[in-house]
Amino acid sequence: MNQWITDNSSIVNFLNVVVIIFLTILNVWFAKNSQKYSAHSLMQNERIRRENNTPNIIAYLDTTDLNFLSFKLSNIGINAAKNIKINLAPMNQTKTNEILEDAFMFKEGVAFLAPNQTLSAHVGSFVELMNDNKDFPTYEVSLAYQDIDQNHYNRTYVIDSNMYNGYYGIMQKNIHDLNKEMKKIEGHFKKTVKIMEIKDKRDREYFKNIHSHKKNVRTIRRHIGGK
Repeated sequence: MNQWITDNSSIVNFLNVVVIIFLTILNVWFAKNSQKYSAHSLMQNERIRRENNTPNIIAYLDTTDLNFLSFKLSNIGINAAKNIKINLAPMNQTKTNEILEDAFMFKEGVAFLAPNQTLSAHVGSFVELMNDNKDFPTYEVSLAYQDIDQNHYNRTYVIDSNMYNGYYGIMQKNIHDLNKEMKKIEGHFKKTVKIMEIKDKRDREYFKNIHSHKKNVRTIRRHIGGK
């Protein structure tokens, strides 16, 4: 074996050079990709850090148990937002335009919104907002705002209150419950009136008896005095 290596030393040296070159190329490739991966990871981490430290303004239509619709603007981020501008483009014909136009946040914008802070503007009840096609308000909302470092953010999407369609059962139930409560109040009122009438009657009987007693006493005294 050693004799073969000695006789073919040139071939062995060539193979050694090839292996060294291959290992060098492989090492350079790994180093380059490692640096690329590290740079990508750093960029990704920086992007995540920025996203986690930026304001996140959302606008949506919300409702309550009594089926009144409201427009809400919230900052769900962990940093404050400022100079917030809101634009609502109606996508169907409803009766909300004039109501929302009167809200300060739409006319003048919002100067500052702290993290977890929410502003609300009353829109109306579903009954009065429903159009002839039985549709509820749908808008394309555009938001533009800044963070405290003057970075600008813009987003546009659709908000559709028709997702609450079908809440009439709740509304009817609430009206029914309201009627029940009104009947209870009416019943309590009638009981109170009846109790007051009974008390008033007793008071009148009491004063009547006192008056009669005094009258009898005066009559007896006159008879005694006459004797």
